[in-house]
Amino acid sequence: MFRHALTVTGVVASTVTTLLACTASVPAGATPSATSGVQLQTWLYPGSTGDSTCTAKSEYADNRVKNGALNPEYWSVQSNGSVKLETTADGSCNTYSAANVADLKAHSTYQYPTLSGMTTADVHALVSTSSTRTAAVTKVTSLVSDAGLSGVDVDLEDYWSWSTADFTNYKTFLKQLATALHAKGKRLQVDAPAMTEDASFYDYAAVAATGADDVVIMAYDEEFDTASGARCLPISPYDWLKKVTQYAQSKIPDPNRLIIGVPSYGYSAPDPCDLNSVTGNIQFSDMKKSPGFSSNPATIESRRDASSGEIRWVSGGVLYDYVDSVAMDRKLAVLKGLGVTKVSVWSLGGGNPWFSN
Repeated sequence: MFRHALTVTGVVASTVTTLLACTASVPAGATPSATSGVQLQTWLYPGSTGDSTCTAKSEYADNRVKNGALNPEYWSVQSNGSVKLETTADGSCNTYSAANVADLKAHSTYQYPTLSGMTTADVHALVSTSSTRTAAVTKVTSLVSDAGLSGVDVDLEDYWSWSTADFTNYKTFLKQLATALHAKGKRLQVDAPAMTEDASFYDYAAVAATGADDVVIMAYDEEFDTASGARCLPISPYDWLKKVTQYAQSKIPDPNRLIIGVPSYGYSAPDPCDLNSVTGNIQFSDMKKSPGFSSNPATIESRRDASSGEIRWVSGGVLYDYVDSVAMDRKLAVLKGLGVTKVSVWSLGGGNPWFSN
């Protein structure tokens, strides 16, 4: 799975000092918790046995989201609009089985398995007819109810290529799913693209109006908005993150219904940037193998980007960028300064960094 949150506008650089001034003050001598006052959740995605993503289970075993949510991918949309249940019996990790359900429940308060569709063609096939919508709603609602899970996370993407009819049918699907889940006492989360202004392909308020309990803004992958000939932008610059969040808050003012997604991964790309040659969603275990990678603290700080907190360097004409714990803490501080109370992390697995405490 690859998440690309297309935005409408670019980034304006700002400094860490200015942004962190937005955060609440801490008593002298106290050690603040980066995550205090915020409910956390995180996504897990499938992999074959032995893949680095399969370490997610051992990572959440430390109860980092014991009071929050775990969102594993359980279903994928097929080209004919049907929904396939992904199971550990197929040799994949982070997918459905009775044992997986039990493990999720042991290490989180909430569980929202994901329904994933990554192309416009697949989304169109799912939402365009009553029969495919109803079949999908029945399938996912039944499993969530029978397994005693909290609800469903809907991640249907490729938004910018949707037609007006696709978005209308998407909303119909969400409304039908929300109604079915609510009848079972379950909840609906909907993953949405990062936006900083109104766009024709998506509308946060309209999605919330379908009955979705939470709208999850995937506030990352700003690198895909890089201007031609420039160095690739960071994954989630502070000022851009602030603009994305404030725009979302203007459309969904209830903080209990708004979740902001932050990145924990890396990417590489030619320098100058070639958007057709970006390698995204690089896990930390793989990033450490990149040319020029350094674990030396002084080197890391010398590479820290002031506009995002991310670690960036160029080797052999290739730009490398990843998010470490310091960058995650600072992005979270921006969100807390804006009153955000719910945050989701993409993603666990491969030793991807987490908040410092």
